[in-house]
Amino acid sequence: MPDAPEYTPRSVYTLEPHADLVTAESGYIAIEAIAERVYGKPYSSLRGCQRDDEHIGNDSVKLYELTSDGDYLQALGDLDDAEIYLGWDSRTGESAFKTSMTELDYWLSIRVADENTPATVEANPPATQDLENAVFEDRFFADRAFSPSLRLVLADLIRRSELPRGDYLFRHWW
Repeated sequence: MPDAPEYTPRSVYTLEPHADLVTAESGYIAIEAIAERVYGKPYSSLRGCQRDDEHIGNDSVKLYELTSDGDYLQALGDLDDAEIYLGWDSRTGESAFKTSMTELDYWLSIRVADENTPATVEANPPATQDLENAVFEDRFFADRAFSPSLRLVLADLIRRSELPRGDYLFRHWW
Protein backbone atom coordinates (compact mmCIF):
# COMPACT_ATOMS: atom_id res chain seq x y z
CA MET A 1 0.00 0.00 0.00
CA PRO A 2 2.13 2.89 -1.23
CA ASP A 3 -0.40 5.54 -0.13
CA ALA A 4 -0.46 4.44 3.53
CA PRO A 5 1.17 6.98 5.88
CA GLU A 6 4.39 5.78 7.43
CA TYR A 7 4.20 5.24 11.20
CA THR A 8 6.53 7.47 13.17
CA PRO A 9 7.21 6.34 16.75
CA ARG A 10 7.12 9.16 19.29
CA SER A 11 9.32 9.46 22.35
CA VAL A 12 7.43 12.45 23.78
CA TYR A 13 3.71 12.30 24.51
CA THR A 14 1.85 15.60 24.50
CA LEU A 15 -1.19 15.77 26.75
CA GLU A 16 -3.48 18.29 25.11
CA PRO A 17 -6.36 19.73 27.16
CA HIS A 18 -8.46 20.69 24.15
CA ALA A 19 -9.98 17.56 22.63
CA ASP A 20 -10.88 19.24 19.33
CA LEU A 21 -7.15 19.73 18.65
CA VAL A 22 -6.42 16.03 18.99
CA THR A 23 -5.89 14.12 15.76
CA ALA A 24 -4.50 10.72 14.91
CA GLU A 25 -1.60 12.44 13.14
CA SER A 26 -0.66 14.78 16.00
CA GLY A 27 -0.10 12.04 18.57
CA TYR A 28 -1.75 14.23 21.23
CA ILE A 29 -3.71 12.63 24.05
CA ALA A 30 -6.82 14.46 25.20
CA ILE A 31 -6.24 14.78 28.93
CA GLU A 32 -9.82 15.96 29.47
CA ALA A 33 -11.04 12.62 28.14
CA ILE A 34 -8.57 10.70 30.30
CA ALA A 35 -9.38 12.69 33.45
CA GLU A 36 -13.12 12.28 33.00
CA ARG A 37 -12.88 8.55 32.32
CA VAL A 38 -10.42 7.79 35.12
CA TYR A 39 -11.56 10.19 37.83
CA GLY A 40 -15.18 10.72 36.85
CA LYS A 41 -14.67 14.48 36.96
CA PRO A 42 -14.52 16.94 34.08
CA TYR A 43 -11.21 18.42 32.99
CA SER A 44 -12.32 21.86 34.22
CA SER A 45 -11.92 20.49 37.75
CA LEU A 46 -8.16 20.42 37.11
CA ARG A 47 -7.91 24.05 36.04
CA GLY A 48 -6.26 25.15 39.28
CA CYS A 49 -3.66 22.41 39.15
CA GLN A 50 -0.76 24.70 38.27
CA ARG A 51 -0.26 25.50 41.94
CA ASP A 52 3.06 23.77 41.32
CA ASP A 53 4.19 27.25 40.28
CA GLU A 54 2.28 30.12 41.90
CA HIS A 55 4.13 32.78 39.92
CA ILE A 56 2.67 32.02 36.50
CA GLY A 57 0.51 34.86 35.18
CA ASN A 58 -3.09 34.22 34.20
CA ASP A 59 -2.37 34.58 30.48
CA SER A 60 0.72 32.39 30.50
CA VAL A 61 1.29 29.21 28.60
CA LYS A 62 3.43 26.69 30.42
CA LEU A 63 4.92 23.46 29.17
CA TYR A 64 4.79 21.04 32.05
CA GLU A 65 7.33 18.25 31.86
CA LEU A 66 7.62 14.84 33.48
CA THR A 67 10.64 13.80 31.50
CA SER A 68 12.62 11.08 33.21
CA ASP A 69 12.34 8.06 35.45
CA GLY A 70 13.70 10.23 38.25
CA ASP A 71 10.91 12.79 37.77
CA TYR A 72 8.31 10.05 37.59
CA LEU A 73 9.56 8.27 40.72
CA GLN A 74 9.80 11.60 42.55
CA ALA A 75 6.21 12.39 41.57
CA LEU A 76 5.08 8.98 42.85
CA GLY A 77 6.91 9.67 46.11
CA ASP A 78 5.23 13.06 46.33
CA LEU A 79 1.88 11.34 45.76
CA ASP A 80 2.50 8.91 48.60
CA ASP A 81 3.84 11.57 50.98
CA ALA A 82 1.29 14.26 50.14
CA GLU A 83 0.22 16.43 53.04
CA ILE A 84 -2.84 18.62 52.57
CA TYR A 85 -2.50 22.13 54.01
CA LEU A 86 -5.85 23.27 55.40
CA GLY A 87 -4.74 26.72 56.56
CA TRP A 88 -4.18 28.40 59.91
CA ASP A 89 -6.35 27.19 62.77
CA SER A 90 -6.94 30.17 65.06
CA ARG A 91 -8.36 27.93 67.79
CA THR A 92 -5.15 25.96 68.24
CA GLY A 93 -2.75 28.64 66.99
CA GLU A 94 -1.19 26.16 64.55
CA SER A 95 -1.25 25.30 60.88
CA ALA A 96 -3.75 22.57 60.06
CA PHE A 97 -2.73 19.64 57.85
CA LYS A 98 -4.42 16.52 56.54
CA THR A 99 -2.07 13.55 56.27
CA SER A 100 -4.34 10.54 55.84
CA MET A 101 -5.18 11.22 52.17
CA THR A 102 -3.26 12.03 49.03
CA GLU A 103 -4.05 15.21 47.15
CA LEU A 104 -5.90 13.20 44.51
CA ASP A 105 -8.02 11.38 47.09
CA TYR A 106 -8.89 14.71 48.65
CA TRP A 107 -9.82 16.26 45.31
CA LEU A 108 -11.90 13.24 44.30
CA SER A 109 -13.86 13.40 47.55
CA ILE A 110 -15.22 16.90 46.75
CA ARG A 111 -18.64 16.83 45.08
CA VAL A 112 -21.36 19.11 43.74
CA ALA A 113 -24.89 19.17 45.17
CA ASP A 114 -27.75 17.66 43.20
CA GLU A 115 -31.40 16.84 43.86
CA ASN A 116 -30.40 13.88 46.07
CA THR A 117 -27.40 15.41 47.85
CA PRO A 118 -27.67 18.81 49.56
CA ALA A 119 -24.69 21.15 49.92
CA THR A 120 -22.71 20.68 53.14
CA VAL A 121 -20.33 23.66 52.94
CA GLU A 122 -20.56 27.35 52.16
CA ALA A 123 -19.39 28.71 48.82
CA ASN A 124 -16.28 30.15 50.51
CA PRO A 125 -15.49 27.93 53.50
CA PRO A 126 -12.89 29.09 56.05
CA ALA A 127 -9.31 28.16 55.14
CA THR A 128 -9.10 25.83 58.14
CA GLN A 129 -12.26 23.86 57.34
CA ASP A 130 -11.58 20.25 56.40
CA LEU A 131 -13.17 19.76 52.99
CA GLU A 132 -12.94 15.98 52.82
CA ASN A 133 -16.19 14.75 51.22
CA ALA A 134 -17.46 18.34 51.03
CA VAL A 135 -20.52 18.94 48.84
CA PHE A 136 -20.58 22.37 47.18
CA GLU A 137 -23.57 24.27 45.83
CA ASP A 138 -22.13 24.39 42.30
CA ARG A 139 -19.14 23.34 40.19
CA PHE A 140 -17.45 26.76 40.31
CA PHE A 141 -16.90 26.68 44.07
CA ALA A 142 -16.00 22.99 44.09
CA ASP A 143 -13.35 23.52 41.41
CA ARG A 144 -11.93 26.50 43.27
CA ALA A 145 -11.76 24.72 46.62
CA PHE A 146 -8.91 22.37 45.83
CA SER A 147 -7.04 21.12 42.81
CA PRO A 148 -4.20 18.61 42.87
CA SER A 149 -0.81 19.17 41.33
CA LEU A 150 -0.74 18.28 37.64
CA ARG A 151 2.56 16.48 38.25
CA LEU A 152 0.77 14.18 40.69
CA VAL A 153 -2.11 13.67 38.27
CA LEU A 154 0.34 12.58 35.56
CA ALA A 155 2.15 10.24 37.97
CA ASP A 156 -1.15 8.75 39.10
CA LEU A 157 -2.36 8.21 35.51
CA ILE A 158 0.94 6.50 34.65
CA ARG A 159 0.76 4.37 37.81
CA ARG A 160 -2.79 3.31 36.86
CA SER A 161 -1.45 2.40 33.38
CA GLU A 162 -3.81 4.93 31.79
CA LEU A 163 -0.84 6.52 30.01
CA PRO A 164 2.20 4.78 28.57
CA ARG A 165 5.29 5.48 30.65
CA GLY A 166 7.62 7.88 28.89
CA ASP A 167 8.34 11.56 28.39
CA TYR A 168 5.43 13.96 28.80
CA LEU A 169 4.73 17.53 27.87
CA PHE A 170 1.50 19.22 28.86
CA ARG A 171 0.53 22.58 27.41
CA HIS A 172 -1.61 24.28 30.01
CA TRP A 173 -3.61 27.50 29.78
CA TRP A 174 -4.35 28.73 33.27
